[in-house]
Amino acid sequence: MFKFISRFWQKRRERYYLKNRWHLVLEFSIGVIIIILVTAIVGFHFYRPIFTWSFNPPTINKIEKPELDLNNPPLILQYSVASSSLRLASGVELKISLKNASDFLLQDIFSDLLIIDKNFSISKIDKSSATEGITINNNRINLGFLNPKEEREVTLKVFFKTNNETVRIIKWQAQNQYSVQTQVIKEANSLPDLKLASELSAQAAVYYNSPQGDQLGSGPLPPVVGLPTNYWVFFEVNSIGDFKNFVFSAKLPKGVELTDRRSLLAGDFQYNAAARQIIWKLSDLENQNDNYRLGFEIQFIPEASLLSKTGSLITNLKYFATDALSGEEQYSDLPYLSSNLDFDRLNKGQGEIKLP
Repeated sequence: MFKFISRFWQKRRERYYLKNRWHLVLEFSIGVIIIILVTAIVGFHFYRPIFTWSFNPPTINKIEKPELDLNNPPLILQYSVASSSLRLASGVELKISLKNASDFLLQDIFSDLLIIDKNFSISKIDKSSATEGITINNNRINLGFLNPKEEREVTLKVFFKTNNETVRIIKWQAQNQYSVQTQVIKEANSLPDLKLASELSAQAAVYYNSPQGDQLGSGPLPPVVGLPTNYWVFFEVNSIGDFKNFVFSAKLPKGVELTDRRSLLAGDFQYNAAARQIIWKLSDLENQNDNYRLGFEIQFIPEASLLSKTGSLITNLKYFATDALSGEEQYSDLPYLSSNLDFDRLNKGQGEIKLP
């Protein structure tokens, strides 16, 4: 066997390899390829893998993501006011409670405050010093964003102005907008009606001569010990809005008496001599009606103990009434009235009591 291979090699060498070495390279390469192929055939003979063919793509386990239910919006907004009654100068405190009830990030949350009645408008919106992360542009409030399951509360102060003071109820709403999962959601919230608080003001004055110069009083001026001096007391009340159950009360100090002369345009006038108390009652005060005035005459006889002093003519002046719309009671006091005649332009300062 080896002799055969040796003779075959010598024959090929003399005939081909010595003349051109590429024959050797070619035949060696072919031999290597044959060995590799034989090895592969033998290997596949003993190892037969099972192949399954399918036209369906392989299944990949995916992480399930929550779905957005538009029938149940993720943002819960609640609005509340500190009081349903307000004064224009004071404004109203508005609280906005935000709750993200979803697993989504809520972005670009806006709330626009709108007045339904054209008689009113929003003049200013202020945020409290503790409120961060929001901006205000005119009536639009930028509330920023809410993380999943986050809750937050914002406190604002809203001021209004009116075109017609006879209208007392403010109707308003909030139009909200926010984005979630590339979708923009809009909704509207009705806000609690606000009742514009009625304003009650009153003035009391005592005169010897009227503002027009007419003499109303009688007797010595300045007052004289032991001699009577008569004055007229006027009380006037004005209101913006309607009131009910108005009561004015005052007391006469010692040395001052009520005469029978009085001027009464409306209401019921009473005098309790034992308590020395004057009471004026009105069942109703109509908005901006200027007919609610009371006038009555008093007589002052100074005692010797008041010599060189100013005498008190009316004390304990107070009044109160109930706002017909809101039910809120308003109460106020007035300064006492003296013989100094602070409101009498002609006789102001002539209150120091003299000897006869």
